[in-house]
Order: sequence, then structure tokens, then C-alpha cells
Amino acid sequence: MVHVVPAFLSELRRPWLWLGSAVGALLVVGLIAVLLGMAGLESPTSPGIEVLRQASMSLMLTGAAVVGSFAFTSDYRAGCFTRRVLHFQRGPTFTARAASTALAALLVGVTIGVLFGLSGEILDGAWGFSFHAVLAFAGTACMGSLWGFAIGSLIRSHLMSLFVVPLSLVLPELLAGWLGDAEQFFFPVLAADWADQLAVHIAAFGSFVGAVSWLLVITAVALLVFLKRDLA
Repeated sequence: MVHVVPAFLSELRRPWLWLGSAVGALLVVGLIAVLLGMAGLESPTSPGIEVLRQASMSLMLTGAAVVGSFAFTSDYRAGCFTRRVLHFQRGPTFTARAASTALAALLVGVTIGVLFGLSGEILDGAWGFSFHAVLAFAGTACMGSLWGFAIGSLIRSHLMSLFVVPLSLVLPELLAGWLGDAEQFFFPVLAADWADQLAVHIAAFGSFVGAVSWLLVITAVALLVFLKRDLA
């Protein structure tokens, strides 16, 4: 794994890393702006504020996951990823791409979290800027990007990732009636619960550990598959 650092630095110089993240951020900001326009919030104690923040972070999670999946599938089909493997080897290439994707998503999450807080100040102080809310957006984006990257590396299809990745995030909710109490142990629910609690200054260590555990498992599986699977 001696090539991880050079591979990571090379990834940071990749234009599509930042361009793709910027496009994803603009889409998420646009959708949040639509929510703001439809919300019509008047009081900072209105229940609608909680709903709006949760919906915004849900959009953040989904958008980051889709962009994260494209971080693998776009270059893979173009052959660019294979050339990086030949230069840096498989393990370092995969690790560097995942780390750079997560870093870009983290910065996007911070930016959107700040914009969300400032928008409340602009809308007659409907809600205020919160450092914890910014951390929640950043963490949600980082988690989503890693989740999408891992799934994208397993699927390897640009088009399928566009549907499968969002579906993987809403599947526990769709199967809530069948899963029962087990729904709360799935990654999307754990990640959302952690972000919601953090945004209101409540530590949700159990949800955080659960979400990170899911990420570690699926990323490890994706890496093992990538190390053994044919690149063609």
C-alpha cells in the first residue's frame, strides 16, 4: 500500500472529482431551494423546520451517494480507472479514489450546511446558523459518498447506479412494514438518525457506530471484489 499517498495526490488533481462534486452540489442546493420556496416557515419553533432539515439532509445523502457511485463508474467505463490501476496497483487506486471522493463530499456537505444555515438568517431569521447542523450535513455527505462509491464499484454500470444507489437508501423505508423493528438497524436509518440528533446538539453514538460499521463492511466487500475481479 506504499502507493496510496501518490495515488491520493493524483486523485486530488483529477478535474472530474471537483467538477462532478460541484454539479452534484448544485443539484442538491437547487432541490433544497425548492423546499425553502415551498416551506413558508414563519416561526423558528415550527415543526416544519425539523421536517425541512431532515428532508434537506436526505437529499444530501442521496445526492452524495449518486455522485460517489459515478466517481467509480464514469472512469471505469472510459478506461481511465484501469490505467490508474496499472500505474498505482489495485488496492492503492481503490483506496485513493474512495478517500478523495469522501473528501470532496465532505467539503460539499460543509458548504451546503453553511448555505442552509445562512438561508434561515435570510428568511427573516426562520432558523439560525448552527455549527452542529453543518457537521451533520458534512457527515451525511461523506457517508453517502462512500456508500455510493462502494455500490458503484460492485455494479460497475453508470446507468444502473443511477437507480440502484437511491433505491438502496429508500429500501428500508419501503420495506418498513415487513422489517418491523429491524428497520432501525439499516444504514440509511442509522445515518439519518445520527445526523438528525447531531443537528440538535444530541450525541447519537450508537447510530454513528452502526452507520460507520455498515460503511466499513460494504467498503471492505467492494475492495475485496475489486482486488479479485477482472477489470475488463
